[in-house]
Amino acid sequence: MTRLKFYTKTVKIILLTAISTSCGNLPNAESKEPLNTKNPNLILASIKYEPPPPPTTSGEPTGRGGQGGAGRGCEPTALVPTMLGKNSNYLWGQTVSSRPQFWFALPRKLTKKDAVEFILKDNQGKEIYKTTFKSEVPQGIVSFSVPNTTPPLQTNKIYRWSLSVYCDVETIEDKPGNVEGSIQRVNISTKLKNQLAGAKTPIEQAGIYAQNGIWFDALTSIAVNMRATKSQDASLAWNELLTQVKLEKIAKLPVTNCCTK
Repeated sequence: MTRLKFYTKTVKIILLTAISTSCGNLPNAESKEPLNTKNPNLILASIKYEPPPPPTTSGEPTGRGGQGGAGRGCEPTALVPTMLGKNSNYLWGQTVSSRPQFWFALPRKLTKKDAVEFILKDNQGKEIYKTTFKSEVPQGIVSFSVPNTTPPLQTNKIYRWSLSVYCDVETIEDKPGNVEGSIQRVNISTKLKNQLAGAKTPIEQAGIYAQNGIWFDALTSIAVNMRATKSQDASLAWNELLTQVKLEKIAKLPVTNCCTK
């Protein structure tokens, strides 16, 4: 009888230990685990761009690549999703920033004989910001930031942007390689604000922006982190985000420190 009680007590202890261990390993549905940077699959899964509903008025449609340049390798490419229009495609994305960054891939290495021009206009066609520079710039991805001296973008309004590359501007009279599209600033919701506050890394922030359809901020979060840290996590997220909008070839280009006047 004593031996039976001993075995019964032992079995109870083993069962309780097993149950306790099992319950301790169950995931907490309410907790948000930080991104495991040692697992590339988690990084890729966290970056998923969900396009927002297109605007009712998109402005002039434009394709992915630039136009003009007479095929001399002067056509830039905008790092912006292509939206499907009624008659053709156009480039458009959203931001929550009052002064966002715009990202472009240069067609080739530029010299001081070439000129680059970036223009931002409001929905009435009024020029808000314009910058032109001539400098030696390696082939790669460049960005243009709207400076603090310009008025902030107003929410829910459509703005037009364009980038023009003039090859051999002083010696050849020709149309520049040009690409243009539109951007819309939207209000940042309380839900999105809380999600961003809970993010542990810039890559997690980028994933949150992407899942909420905020393209420009998602791209900028990754690009800035990638340029600062050169981490593999940022490179994975960068490639994944651009691949989702059919820019996988562009993703291989280096991000340069251009552009200033």
